[in-house]
Amino acid sequence: MAGHTMLKIFGGFCYWTEFRRVSPLAIAPFLLMVALTGLELLIAGLQAYVFTILTCIYLNEAIHMDH
Repeated sequence: MAGHTMLKIFGGFCYWTEFRRVSPLAIAPFLLMVALTGLELLIAGLQAYVFTILTCIYLNEAIHMDH
């Protein structure tokens, strides 16, 4: 949720600086938006990986009950 809020804020900065015809200043918020989007994708991939590993461990324990 915080990542989406930050993207919204930096998107507003990009729009505001473009609207005011100060385009060199719009590069920094745009680059931050790209970096934050990449970070969100990285976190989503990591969460999917952890979920998959935990599911595999659970299914392995459920199928091979050695107790």
